[in-house]
Amino acid sequence: MLDRHARTALAPHRRSTRLGVALAAVLSLGASACASVIGEHEAETKFLVKPTPLSTFAGWSELTVSQDPNSIDGAELMFIRLEARDNNVPDLTFIKSITAEAVVDGVATTIARKSPMPVGERIVPLTRVYHDDIRKFFYEDPESGGYTAHVDWRGEIDQTKTIPPEGVWMKVIVAIRVE
Repeated sequence: MLDRHARTALAPHRRSTRLGVALAAVLSLGASACASVIGEHEAETKFLVKPTPLSTFAGWSELTVSQDPNSIDGAELMFIRLEARDNNVPDLTFIKSITAEAVVDGVATTIARKSPMPVGERIVPLTRVYHDDIRKFFYEDPESGGYTAHVDWRGEIDQTKTIPPEGVWMKVIVAIRVE
């Protein structure tokens, strides 16, 4: 029923580094007509923030579901939060800003962002910008044989902060309400 594609390429691409996040997993549990999916659900994914000479990062992720998301009455984004997976990271201030945009037919819709990151906090909720039904971000995808949501991520890294050479893995928790 579900096929997640998190795309990660850590090599510099022009003036950015490509990172992938399967944030689109926000709808992974909402693509079934079954009554058991009604309610609140969480999905988890991860991405790597790796130090580079550039101060920006960018990437994308996709989620494919086998059933038409319109088979449910609605899906609402409740929250998105970031957390450093490495316990040695005191806070997320090495990320100056981050933005998530759902893209359909070349049109980007900002769904969440955060700037600046709070000092001393390892778990940081993003500011939810999009408050309507998120099913519209899925489009029919003949290549996958299902319905796919595409999310672009972009942000800026604070190069004055120390980041381990191997990077910092970030955990993303997304919660949705399915009606």
